[in-house]
Amino acid sequence: MKLPQIQNRRGEAGEIVVDLALPMSHACFLGHFPGRPVLAGVLQVDWAMRFAAEYFALDQTVAQDFQVKFRRVVGPDEDLSLALRFDRQRGTVTFEYRSAGEIVSSGKIRLEQHS
Repeated sequence: MKLPQIQNRRGEAGEIVVDLALPMSHACFLGHFPGRPVLAGVLQVDWAMRFAAEYFALDQTVAQDFQVKFRRVVGPDEDLSLALRFDRQRGTVTFEYRSAGEIVSSGKIRLEQHS
């Protein structure tokens, strides 16, 4: 699935916030669901992993386990921001999606450790 368009990004080592554009025309809304398009939760986790891999230059991005809390549905044309934090020592990525200042989902992903 194509990543959403990045409107802005800001941050520092270990932490970044990415502002995303999610127009109705984005492929994530096609068929999910007809008449009431929503951003699937599995895509939110996938996008968090993919952006984390890119911005934190992760060697591997295989999730060993994850916790996620969905607070409300995300629809098309919302201003959405994704905050990511990487804890290299613990091997975890935490994420938080916000729309209009409200947390819409958040979670923690523990990455598989390679010996």
